[in-house]
Amino acid sequence: MKKVFICKLIFLLISVFLLPSCTSNHLMHGGPIDDELTQLIRNTPSEQSYPDADVIYILREKTEEVFENGRTKETLHTVFKIINDRGKDNANIKIGFNSQIQNTSIIFARTITPEGKVISLKKNAIKIITPYEKYPAYNDYKRLTFSMPGVTIGSIIEYKVVREQKRPIIEGKFSSNYSFQGYNPVLLCRYKVITPKDMDLKYLSLNPLKDAQSSPQIIDQETKKTYLWEYQNVPQVIEEDSMPPFDEVAFGVMVTNMDSWKDFSYWWGKLIEGKTAPNKAIKEKVVELTRHLSTNKEKIEAIFNYVKRQIRYVSIDLGKSGYEPESAAEVFENKYGDCKDKSTLLIGMLKLAGISANYVLIPTNDIRDLNKDFPYPFQFDHCIVAAENEGRYHFIDPVAKHYRIDYLPESDQDRNVLIFKDQQPIFGRTPLAKPEENSSYAQYQIKIGKDGSIEGEVKNSGSGETDAFLRSLFVDYNLTQIKEALEIALNKMSPGTKLVEYNHSDPLSFRERFVVTTKYKSKDYCKKTGDILIFQLPDAGQECTAKGKNERRYSIVSWTNSLSKKEAEFNIPYGYEVYYLPEPLEVINRYFEFRSSYRIEGEKIFYQEEFIEKAIRITPEEYPVYKESCQVMAKGSKREVLFRKKR
Repeated sequence: MKKVFICKLIFLLISVFLLPSCTSNHLMHGGPIDDELTQLIRNTPSEQSYPDADVIYILREKTEEVFENGRTKETLHTVFKIINDRGKDNANIKIGFNSQIQNTSIIFARTITPEGKVISLKKNAIKIITPYEKYPAYNDYKRLTFSMPGVTIGSIIEYKVVREQKRPIIEGKFSSNYSFQGYNPVLLCRYKVITPKDMDLKYLSLNPLKDAQSSPQIIDQETKKTYLWEYQNVPQVIEEDSMPPFDEVAFGVMVTNMDSWKDFSYWWGKLIEGKTAPNKAIKEKVVELTRHLSTNKEKIEAIFNYVKRQIRYVSIDLGKSGYEPESAAEVFENKYGDCKDKSTLLIGMLKLAGISANYVLIPTNDIRDLNKDFPYPFQFDHCIVAAENEGRYHFIDPVAKHYRIDYLPESDQDRNVLIFKDQQPIFGRTPLAKPEENSSYAQYQIKIGKDGSIEGEVKNSGSGETDAFLRSLFVDYNLTQIKEALEIALNKMSPGTKLVEYNHSDPLSFRERFVVTTKYKSKDYCKKTGDILIFQLPDAGQECTAKGKNERRYSIVSWTNSLSKKEAEFNIPYGYEVYYLPEPLEVINRYFEFRSSYRIEGEKIFYQEEFIEKAIRITPEEYPVYKESCQVMAKGSKREVLFRKKR
């Protein structure tokens, strides 16, 4: 049956491609399918072979032709089969490009239905959109979008797109990367780089598959040289909670003809030259912010708080809108900017206050860490600032609007970075927070009634991520949203729990600890069985990250250290005595530390809990031991206190 279908399909395609186009609104059909692709289509496995896939990529091919000055012409040829309902979304194609330096066009695009009908994409179905049209400074970033017609389960999508540079990003230099692996399987993946004969490429294979040839085939021609990577039956990456970033696990390659990081820093130095220069308005603002401040630390904090709060952040990955920042004067006037723009203004204002500050390019933990030994220049997705104070670098992220000056967001911690000082590249590493610098504290006061009801008050505070999260709730949401969120949380604790009131300190006062106090009541909180009243402390105990599975495909990554503390005071209900009080529990291993204990003092019971989570990678081989430790902690830390009626 399958062979009959393929034969009909090939016959129909040949017939269609020999006919003239019947309407000018259609793109070119793309010509007949070549023998290689015909064979691939014929041998495409059934959907049962890939139960976790949405589509099967029959062919993923990228060809980059590099010219003498570093300018490139990139051709993307993609063919995939939709194998279930989820896969239909893949027929909505989006291709990003920077219109300032690139032109992008579709050569052809077509859908081949399961019956063998060929439906070409219409020209009027192609749109070029501007994702950041509200911000004129980033209008250069565009997306070419089109949605394939006539798509059903079993359809094959084929398209070819060309992205051509008007000029090179870095004159005379070429750098690129390609991922052979994706979230769906690939039958044939091909990456081809064609260079002038005298241009030599460096290449670095990333996460190579077992038995895969990591070096390319190099083909010398009369005036050109071709580097060819080609792989068959590339398995898919199946996502998993708390796994490393995609490009730390997926098979790929980086290529460049850049000799050293100095080449990159010279180029970047030209782009940022003069950008931090202040105008009169900036000078006046710095004087206003620092007038009564004496120490550099105070000045850094005041200027940081101004830039993070008063300059709106436009979230665009570094490079999408180009690499050249807007001037400090433009950013100050517009009152918005992306990471490199906000960094530019922050550096300029700090320098006015007499504080040396420099640009820092950083790969956040959303991507793989910087490889310092391979001078591929675009290993970064973010820009922050290094202010010099007391002989050391103080790293500051100007887009972290809810964070205090003494804490760097988790995504920026413990990463290799490139610091630009006096147009020289300096490698550094951002600090990893100590557990107490990234903490959460909960203090409970609970009155238990003899009928099993409770009246409770909890004070929540913290540092680091917790502090930023709590502040964000009371800045980014309105009063009704906050109240309803608290009500939902309380009812998850126990159905029927009522919010009595809540209050909090000023979320925009970053020199003070932020505290939220919540009061609540719950009528039937405790469980009763005969003369026994069963009480469990709300939110007692801890659970580990991603511990629900039997086994892991990838490591669990915990990016930062953290400390969680809970303290509770509750009474022995009137007319009752303590029947059972859980024993102290302590679980200590290389992954985490957990301690909990109860004690009685008169008519009061006091509970203390401490959980320290360590920044660590837990391999699939270690996972069973980690999971067992988590289960011991979870079971042991959520034990009930039992009260019995006095006799």
